[in-house]
Amino acid sequence: MTVLNYFIDALQALCTFQGFLFVVIGTLAGVVLGAIPGLGSSTLMVILLPISYRMSPTMAMALFMSITIGGMSGGCIGSILLGIPGTSSSMVTVFDGYEFTKRGEPSKALSAAVFANFLGNVPSVILAIAVTRAVAAWAVRLGPWEYAALCFCAVLLVVGLSKGNMVKSMIGVGLAIFLASVGADPINASGRFLFFGRLEFLSGFNIISVMLGLFASKIILLEYARQSKVKEQKPVKVEGFKLPRKEIWKNKWLILRSWLFGAVIGFLPGLGGPVASVMAYSTEKMVAKDKSTWGHGEIGGVFSCEIANNAAIGGALIPLLALGIPGDAAGVQFIAALNIQGINVGPMFMREQAAIVYMIFAAALLSGIIVFLFETLGMKTFPALLKIPYHFLYSVVILLAFLGAYMSTGSFYGLIVALACCALGVAMDYFEIPSMPFLMAYILSPMLELNIRRGFNYSTRGGAEFFTRPFSCIFILVGILVLAYGFASPAIKRAIAARRTPKG
Repeated sequence: MTVLNYFIDALQALCTFQGFLFVVIGTLAGVVLGAIPGLGSSTLMVILLPISYRMSPTMAMALFMSITIGGMSGGCIGSILLGIPGTSSSMVTVFDGYEFTKRGEPSKALSAAVFANFLGNVPSVILAIAVTRAVAAWAVRLGPWEYAALCFCAVLLVVGLSKGNMVKSMIGVGLAIFLASVGADPINASGRFLFFGRLEFLSGFNIISVMLGLFASKIILLEYARQSKVKEQKPVKVEGFKLPRKEIWKNKWLILRSWLFGAVIGFLPGLGGPVASVMAYSTEKMVAKDKSTWGHGEIGGVFSCEIANNAAIGGALIPLLALGIPGDAAGVQFIAALNIQGINVGPMFMREQAAIVYMIFAAALLSGIIVFLFETLGMKTFPALLKIPYHFLYSVVILLAFLGAYMSTGSFYGLIVALACCALGVAMDYFEIPSMPFLMAYILSPMLELNIRRGFNYSTRGGAEFFTRPFSCIFILVGILVLAYGFASPAIKRAIAARRTPKG
């Protein structure tokens, strides 16, 4: 079948009652949870992982993709109306978006953000459709040496480019590699780290239980502990959507640059929307002629971060579907959902599961249109989304999380793993160990180990083969250089700042 045939089949499946219902419900649920600070669409996706086992792979991917699109678009609502970001990708939107609300113009900022969401995600998905097939065709010619080096590079990119303490990021990676090593050896199936001699550990730690405990349960627990739920806010009146024509034309080059930032950063493993929005906003503020308006209600600030974080969605789909490497946290949940169905995501995924790939593309485009229509026609309802009772919502989430953990293994073993991972997540949060390096390493370490061992077995030169093959060597060097930069950059910045500080 041709690409066009696969795409038409995917659209036909989505145009059925079931397909359209999944996309609409997923999109609207994503918007609601994306708007509520502290939850986000990723929480819903984790909870739905056990349920997705009963669904067809194509419908499961359509649902997950629509939740992702809706959640990214909904994040700006809390940022603009409350001054509290609904998602980490919309943190920067607070700087200028909330200023509009404080001066009585929330509709202007929301209209710009809604249109920016559409400008960001739909063209980036079209880019992914055009590029992914070529990247996958190149990837199938690679051997285990390149795959191992690519996974190695992806993990180090996440660590090297993440903000904060690099040592703590490496600790998170080490924890993930250890937990992923529990269970059967991938080559000879012998047991590893069978604690207390229990055979339950032979199957390892189920990814559903790990994610339900480490993310969904931990988030709810910490929200209660910190009492960080949204307090009663003054009523905000939101008018209907008004297309900001003059602002779009005035900021046309800013829009283009921000979209490119988002697409490129989304392609890099583990970075995604949060990094894309921060870098796009910082760059545009730096090159702006009048910097004094930024942070005080500059419409370009809303455009830059919202276009960048939505454009990162399409960029992240390329390494996910072509290489099997998640570009962001949502990609991890996509891989988990497919693994539950017995489908391995990797360089052969595009060739062997083309129907699923084009279902993801079609669902992304349809969801982008649906969320734009919902947010433009229903903008007046945005304040009501933020008044959902938290005590009811959190209770339902925690109940579904533990129920899903039990269902994932059919025994209390899954529930115990989820509780243990919840405690681990709280400890990581307390010691400020970032979760993204942990998550990437946990997903990629089985592929990394398998391909390293295959590389040694297939070669007569041992480890030298990893450095004599061009692409393998390049990936390894890039990962090491980014990691070295991450360790050295604080010292470099301090040295530059010391030179600029006047003496005396």
